Amino acid sequence: MRLHIIRKNPAKGSISDYGRPAEERVALTISQQEKLIDFVKQSNVYNTYYPMLTIMIGTGLRCGELIGLTWKDVDTRERRLNVDHQLIYKNYGDGCRFYISTPKTDSGIRVIPMTQEVQKAFEEQRKINFMLAKDKSFEVDGYSGFVFTAKSGRPLMPYGVNSVLYNIVDAYNKAEVQKAKKEHRKAELLPKVSAHVMRHTACTRMAECRMDIKVLQYIMGYAHFDVTMEVYNHLGDRARIENEIAKLDSMAVNF
Repeated sequence: MRLHIIRKNPAKGSISDYGRPAEERVALTISQQEKLIDFVKQSNVYNTYYPMLTIMIGTGLRCGELIGLTWKDVDTRERRLNVDHQLIYKNYGDGCRFYISTPKTDSGIRVIPMTQEVQKAFEEQRKINFMLAKDKSFEVDGYSGFVFTAKSGRPLMPYGVNSVLYNIVDAYNKAEVQKAKKEHRKAELLPKVSAHVMRHTACTRMAECRMDIKVLQYIMGYAHFDVTMEVYNHLGDRARIENEIAKLDSMAVNF
């Protein structure tokens, strides 16, 4: 049965694309991000997800955009990523199914340049798919050849991506607790990480590099300028707080 492209999007507001309340915007610190990525890279269980996490951090894609990526959208030679649709899994009255959805606004349609790291991650993901002999024939509304799939060849579901992230963090924290005990120190645990957190982390890293604010808005696909400004304002507030604390250190030295 051929699925229908959904062009009517859910009403705007505080509800996310998947019917849940929108999450608060939180981001991993640089230290937390490095610990997460390094753990995945070194893990015999989760290392196959290293390319996906690298791409999430390097592009800031929404979850639906990530799981909706097909290899036709990926140009590693020109180092460009075409984003003009997303994949959703929802019940519109005829049971839960995959649907291709167009962006809510024109700002969601964009071409994202790849960093070298993201380029390598896509090349590694292609190798992983080949080695695992994943089926490329699964089709949704004429789209096939999805980049990120389950063992069956079906695209990853939104909650599947989040489940992977939750499991990775849980495994990291358990290992960190044991390591901390042996080293007689307090465990440095990672917070709960979702696809939303990964996206905001990507946005925060770009803002910390002082990327042009309009460029950042374009890459993230934000329709409203104030969403991007919120990230920059947060960074500014944090910098001001750190500067004030640094003054206390200076005062202590003088006494």
